[in-house]
Amino acid sequence: MHREPFVKLSPVFKDYLWGGQKLKALYGTQDERVAEAWLVSVHPDGPSIVAEGRYAGMPFPGYLAAEEARDAFPFLIKLIDSAQKLSVQVHPDDDYARVHENDHGKNEMWIILEAEKDAYLYIGFNRDISKDELKARIADGTVEDVLHRVPTQAGDIYYIPAGTVHAIGEGNLILEVQQSSNATYRLYDYNRRDAQGNLRPLHLQKALDVLDSHQTDTSGQPHQRQSMQCPYFSVERLTVSGRAELAMTADSIAAAVCVGGEGALRRQGQETALIRGDSVYLPAGTAPAEVSGEMELIVVRSAAGKP
Repeated sequence: MHREPFVKLSPVFKDYLWGGQKLKALYGTQDERVAEAWLVSVHPDGPSIVAEGRYAGMPFPGYLAAEEARDAFPFLIKLIDSAQKLSVQVHPDDDYARVHENDHGKNEMWIILEAEKDAYLYIGFNRDISKDELKARIADGTVEDVLHRVPTQAGDIYYIPAGTVHAIGEGNLILEVQQSSNATYRLYDYNRRDAQGNLRPLHLQKALDVLDSHQTDTSGQPHQRQSMQCPYFSVERLTVSGRAELAMTADSIAAAVCVGGEGALRRQGQETALIRGDSVYLPAGTAPAEVSGEMELIVVRSAAGKP
């Protein structure tokens, strides 16, 4: 069977109460607001769609089943617009998620694309804390006092391993690369109410089961850098001015997201235009891809041996 050298994808959008207008404007949607755009996703909670070619209109998992006989996919890529702060939350590891959620765990990376004045993240705790104290602080609304607050700027990259309590503060536009999972345990949500006036549910016991309550040291986080890797995937920032090549291997898939400028991607005689917000999936194989134009790309690759 002839295998497509790449597949351009269209996102699926998520409307959560903390979302804003940046992604709505970027993609021209009719939504009141857009909190997340799931760019490269096979997850049943939000599969992306093939945008062009002979599989146009097909959900991405359907393409993978037809073209590659693939029943697993190692990562999910999304854009996040935090007009308000997200809930304080934590993700389980693979073992816990498999048993309790029938899902993968969720280790993730954040690439900060835009950060407004005073934008920040919460990453872990600013000191060791007992789970009894944490429960008391959730009850009385003071949990933010013990979270480690990190100011953000465009270009920062952070790795958030499973078990790390975290929250994205208001004023960030983030590209998130994560395991293909939607396992999230909400620990605290500032007593916000949804559109129906209901408090959003918490997942306190599961969160307490999986969280690391020790002080978090972010001093080793390599904020401004061009690449980062973890056991599940790697992330590279590529500035294209003219032409560049994306090397590929037989045992690793990749995806490219245009986060600025415009250009084109070409592989094995097939070409597509790229503008900000576009994403392309590249199957494993030794044929490289050529990119051209004036643009910024985020290139995500699966870990070796985990295609």
